Amino acid sequence: MTARTPEQDEARRTAEEETAGSRQVRRRLTFGVAGDLADMPTVRSPWQRAYEAWRAAGLSWGHGAPPRDQGAAEAIPAPDEAAPAGAAASGAAGAEDAAPAKPAAGKAARTGRRAAKKAAAKAAAAQAAAASKEAAASKAAAAAQEAAAKDDVAKDDVAKGAAATGDVVTEGAAGERAEKAKKAAADEPAVEKAESPEIAAGEAAAEEDAAKEDASQGTAAEEGAATEAASKEGAAEETAPKAGKAAPKAGKAKPKAGKGAGKKAQPDPEDVLVAGPGLRTRESAPRAARRLRTRLAVAAGLVVIAGGVIFTVARGEGADEQSLPGPLAADALFAADPAAETDGLVQNLAAVTAAGGTVVAVGTEGDGVPGRERTRFLSSVDGGRTWSLARVRSGDGSAVPQGDAPRMVAAGKRGWVALGDAHGGGTVAWTSENARTWTRHDVGAVFKPSDDVRAVARTADGFAAVGGADGHAVVWISPDGGRWQRIEGIRGITGFDRVASSGSVLVTHGTYPREVTVKRGRRKITRTVPSHGVWRSEDGGRTWAQVSIPQAKGSYGATKGLTYGPGGFATVREGRHTSGRKGNRRTTRFGVLFTSPDGREWRVASRFRGYGIERFGGTPDGLAVVVHGTDDAYRILRTADGRSWKADGTVPRPVKSSGLTVAAGGAIAISGSRGDDAYLHGVDLRKVPGAVNPERSVRSLAAAPGRVVAAGSSNGAAAIWTAPDGQPWQRAELPSTAGSLSGVVHGGKGWLAVGATPGDAPKPLVMTSQDGSTWEKAEFPGGPAPVAAAAGPSGYVAAGTGAVWHSADLKEWKRADLDGAPAAVTASDGMYVAVGARGRAPAVWTSQDGVKWTAAELSDGLATGPLTGVAADGATIVAIGADGAPLVSVDAGKTWTVHALGGDLTATAITATPNGFVATASTSHRNAAVLTSGDGVTWRRLRVPGLSGDGERRLTALTAAGSSVLAAGVAADGQGEAALLWKAPLP
Repeated sequence: MTARTPEQDEARRTAEEETAGSRQVRRRLTFGVAGDLADMPTVRSPWQRAYEAWRAAGLSWGHGAPPRDQGAAEAIPAPDEAAPAGAAASGAAGAEDAAPAKPAAGKAARTGRRAAKKAAAKAAAAQAAAASKEAAASKAAAAAQEAAAKDDVAKDDVAKGAAATGDVVTEGAAGERAEKAKKAAADEPAVEKAESPEIAAGEAAAEEDAAKEDASQGTAAEEGAATEAASKEGAAEETAPKAGKAAPKAGKAKPKAGKGAGKKAQPDPEDVLVAGPGLRTRESAPRAARRLRTRLAVAAGLVVIAGGVIFTVARGEGADEQSLPGPLAADALFAADPAAETDGLVQNLAAVTAAGGTVVAVGTEGDGVPGRERTRFLSSVDGGRTWSLARVRSGDGSAVPQGDAPRMVAAGKRGWVALGDAHGGGTVAWTSENARTWTRHDVGAVFKPSDDVRAVARTADGFAAVGGADGHAVVWISPDGGRWQRIEGIRGITGFDRVASSGSVLVTHGTYPREVTVKRGRRKITRTVPSHGVWRSEDGGRTWAQVSIPQAKGSYGATKGLTYGPGGFATVREGRHTSGRKGNRRTTRFGVLFTSPDGREWRVASRFRGYGIERFGGTPDGLAVVVHGTDDAYRILRTADGRSWKADGTVPRPVKSSGLTVAAGGAIAISGSRGDDAYLHGVDLRKVPGAVNPERSVRSLAAAPGRVVAAGSSNGAAAIWTAPDGQPWQRAELPSTAGSLSGVVHGGKGWLAVGATPGDAPKPLVMTSQDGSTWEKAEFPGGPAPVAAAAGPSGYVAAGTGAVWHSADLKEWKRADLDGAPAAVTASDGMYVAVGARGRAPAVWTSQDGVKWTAAELSDGLATGPLTGVAADGATIVAIGADGAPLVSVDAGKTWTVHALGGDLTATAITATPNGFVATASTSHRNAAVLTSGDGVTWRRLRVPGLSGDGERRLTALTAAGSSVLAAGVAADGQGEAALLWKAPLP
C-alpha cells in the first residue's frame, strides 16, 4: 500500500474539539514515527508503525481499516481488540478488497465500496469503545515510558528553554530542572480516550474519499443499485453489535465532520506534517507544489514562543546535523538605563508643514554614523495636540533601507510628498494619502547625483520641487509625488532655494550672477557676485519671470522665508529706524512683512517688534516668525491676518530650528534639533511611542563558570549586562560614565572591561569587577584608549592604537609601544596574539608574557585590509578582517596562510571552542551567517533560522560558554534597530 501519515488522512480539529492532551500525544507519536523512535521493526511501513504507536497510546485510529505489514497478506491483529470488533474490521477490509473494480459493475459497485468504507470507519469506532479498558493499561505504560524519556532529555529541554529566555544554564542547574521535570512527568495524568470527533472525522474522511472515487469513475447507475448498497450498509452495521454504543456519539459529531468535509482541511498549528517516500496525493501539480513548499517551510523551522518572544527553531540541514535555534529579539534582555536623561542617539527633524489640522514633521534617527540613519515621519491629525510615529514602507515591498534622510515635505490636493537624500546618493521621494503611512519611491534618473533639491510645494496639478545643478536652476514637477519630470534650461538663474504656491502660480527665491564695479584707487574693478532675487511662474514652473520686492518702511537686506498665508504670498525682512540728533541717536530694530495676492506686486503689510529673524513660515491659517529674545530663548510671534502680531511662546536658545508652520486654529509647530536630540515645539517626544529609542549596543561577550557578561553601551553611556547561572540577563551596577565599552574578559583576578569616552579625543575607560555583577572604574595610564582585552597565564592584556598594556593584578599597568593599531587580542597555549593594522595593511603581534611583543611577518597579498578579530586554539590562530579571507597559523603565529570562509561571506566575529572555532559573518545581502571549523582551515556553514530577511542582520560579538556558544548583534532596517541574542549548543 502507499504510505500516508495520520495528519494527511485526518480531518483537522480545532483546540476546542481536542481531548485533553491528545494533540501533544499525536505530535510525539508523529515525531517518533519520523525518527524511527517507536521501537518497532523497520520492515513495517511508516503507516503501520504510526497505527501501532497510536493504538499503544490509547488513541483511536479513526483512519479506516488497520494498515497491513509490508509483504503481509493479512491485517496485523491488535492484541487488545475485542473479537467482534476485530471481525467487523476484517470483514470490512475484506469487502473493500473484494469489491470489483470494473466500471461495468455500475453505481451499485461504487456505492458498495462507499458502504464498505463507512462500515470500516464505524468498526474502528467499535474498536475504540471495546478496547477502552485494555487501553488504560497501555496508557499507563506509555506514561511511564514518557516520564523516562523526559528524564533523559530534561537537561536538553532546560537548555533550550534558557535560550528562549536569554538565561544561562550550567550543567548543575540543568540537572536540577531535569529532576523537577521528571517528577512532573510522573504526576502527569494518563491521556484520556479520544472521543467522538475523531471517529466522526475518520468516518467523514472515508465518505469523502469514496465520493471522490465515485466522481472519478463518472459512470451513471440506476436508483435500485443505491437501494442495494443501503441494505449492505445496514448489514455491515449489524456485524459490529458493540459499536452501537459509540454510534450515537459519532452521530452527534457527524454533522460537524460532514460540514467540513466539502472544504479544504485547515492545518493544525500544533501538528507537524511528516512526508515520506511514496507520498500519495490527488492534488493537481501546481497545488501540490504549493503544498510541498509549505511542508518544506515547516520542516525548516518551527515557531516557538518562549519568554514572550517568538523565534524559529531550525530542523537542521539533514539527519546528521543538529537542530539549531534562531536568535532572540533581545531588547528586553539587554535593558536600557531607566534613569538615563538622554537616549544616546542622534536625532533631527529637518522640516515640518501643516494642512488644516494635519501636521507632519520629517527627519532621521541614528548613531551618528553617516549612511546608517533611519527615516522618521511624525504626524498629528488634531492640530499638533497628539503625535504618532508614521509607518514607512517601500513601493516594491522590499525593506526600507538605512541612510535615507527626508529634508522637505509638502501637502497637496492628492496627498503628501517628501523629498530627501537617498542612502546610496541622489534623491528619494515618499508619498502618503493620510500622513500616517508613507511609501518610499526610487525616482530614477530624473534626479541626478549632482542635483541640489532645496524646496517642494503643491501646485494645481500636483507638486513642484526647486533647486539647482552644476550652477543652473532646475525645477521638477510631478502629478502624484512618485513620478517626476525635470525642467532645465532656466537661463540667468544659478539656483532656487525656496518656493511657495497658489494654484498654478509659483513664487521662488534664488540667486543669480550680477556684475558689480568697484574702485580700487584709480582703477575700476568689475567682478561677478551672487545676488538674491524672486521669480514667478504661471505655468507650474516651466517658465519664470523676475519680480521685485521693494525696500520700504525701514527694511533692508535679503528676504527671509517664503510662504502662502492670509493675504497671499508672504516674506519678511529685517528693519530698523534711527532717530534723534547727533550724539543722541537711537536705533529701533524690527521686522517687516511683505505680501502679494498674486506674487507679482508686493507691498508692506505690517511691522512686528522683533529682530534677528531665525525662522518664518505659515499657511492660510496664519503666519509666524521666530526672533531673538533673551539670552536663554527666542521669541515666537504670530499673526492671523498679517496685520496684528502677538507673542506666542518661546523656543530655547540651544535649539536650531529647521521649519515652522501654522495649523488650523493657529497652533504653531516648529521643528529642529537640540544637541543630539530632535526638537518639536511644545512636544515631549519621549512620550510619543516609537519616536525616541534608546541607544543600545553589545560589543563584547565573555564567559566564566556560572556567569556570562556582555559589555557595550546604552543611552550613550557605558553599560554591562550579566547573566548569572540559570538566571535572566540584568544590568550590572557600575558608575554612570559617558562612553562605550568594547572589550570584556575574565581572568584569575576577576573581570576586566575596556573602552573609551566619547568625543574627538577619546580617553581610556576601564572597569573591573570581582563577581561580574558590581563594577568600579579602575586607574589606567593616560594615552590612547584600549579597544580590546585578553587574559592569559601571565595576566591581563589591553590593546589600543600604538600600545599594549599588561597587568598581573588589574591594579598596576605597564605599557609597551607597538608600530600599528591593534583591534583585537587573545591568549592561548601560553602566549598572547594581537591583530590589527599598520596603516591599511594587516598586522599581527605575538608575545610570550604580554610585555615584550614581536611583529609577525606577513607575506604580501595575504590580506587586503586591517584585521578586526582573533581567536586561538592551542597553536592554531585564526585572524579575521573586513576586507579579506581569514588568516590561519598552525604554528603559534610563525607562518600564515589564507583560508576563505566560502561564498560571499565576510567574518564579523570569531571565538575558540573545545571543538575548534565558531565564526559569524555577513553576506552581500546584509544577512548574517554562522560557521564552524575544527581546524580553522575548513569551514562549514550552519543552518540557523532568523538570520536573513528584510533589512540587515549582523552578529558582532561571540563567545563560548560551557557547552554553548553565544552571539550578540542587531537586526536593523530603515524603521528601527533591535538587539539580537543567539545561543546554541556547541557545534
